[in-house]
Amino acid sequence: MRTVISAIALLSGALLSATGLAQDARGNAGMQIANSGAPQNGVPACASCHGAKGEGNAASGFPRIAGQPKTYLAHQLAAYAGGSRNNAVMAPVAKALTQQQIDAVATYYATLPPAAPAASAQASGQDDKGDKGDKRGQMLAAVGDEKLGVQGCVNCHGPGGAGEAPTYPYLAGQHKSYLAAAMGEWKSGARNTDPSMQMNMIAKRLSDSDIAALAAYFSSQPPSQLDRGNTPAAAVPSAQGTQAGTAPVRGTGSEQGAATSGGSQGPGGGGAASGSGPSGTPK
Repeated sequence: MRTVISAIALLSGALLSATGLAQDARGNAGMQIANSGAPQNGVPACASCHGAKGEGNAASGFPRIAGQPKTYLAHQLAAYAGGSRNNAVMAPVAKALTQQQIDAVATYYATLPPAAPAASAQASGQDDKGDKGDKRGQMLAAVGDEKLGVQGCVNCHGPGGAGEAPTYPYLAGQHKSYLAAAMGEWKSGARNTDPSMQMNMIAKRLSDSDIAALAAYFSSQPPSQLDRGNTPAAAVPSAQGTQAGTAPVRGTGSEQGAATSGGSQGPGGGGAASGSGPSGTPK
């Protein structure tokens, strides 16, 4: 019996070691693409647009990608390559990458901590309407709008917009310019990566001022330093925020807890039944 147990232990150790080596290899390959590109494929360095640490560029509208879930990042690259997400800069890059390279660069950026937001006027959390816009953005983020039939963003994107791996990206600390542009893509149909069409419907129901208020609100929130599922499962708290010695973090919606004013509002709840949500397809 001891011999069998020892053999199993050795095999388990070997498998874990092999897995770790494979992850390291992907991370190294991803770092190479991020910092130097893939010249053999005609791919420029990701850092040229997304920054040395994946912090993005607010002025140019390039998003933060450091710390986003690996599955989400890989899905976006596949969407650019396949045409379900249109972007003149990203489409040729994604098409030139192999699946192995996509996996590697997604792995690399997923392990980076989200950089702290740069101090700027856009980080105030207020749009051109000042405090009124700030309150509107906070309300839409937390509970949605019953009249518009839109649920709170936190239902899918997690408490405070911290993200819900592996499906939903973090919004907290993301650049305001990118958030507004992304919602515009959902609204126009240029982005069509959600099989349930929830995001398209939500964006169409929001006014331009609502979108600006949401973008301002989430850009003003500090990026979450919590793990969002980018490390081995044994080291990661649950998606609901459960950690040893602490109570689960509860949000406001059909996924994070009991709905406040969003339970009957229509699109935005997510979940397996809708084809999106934590058990569905990355958006």
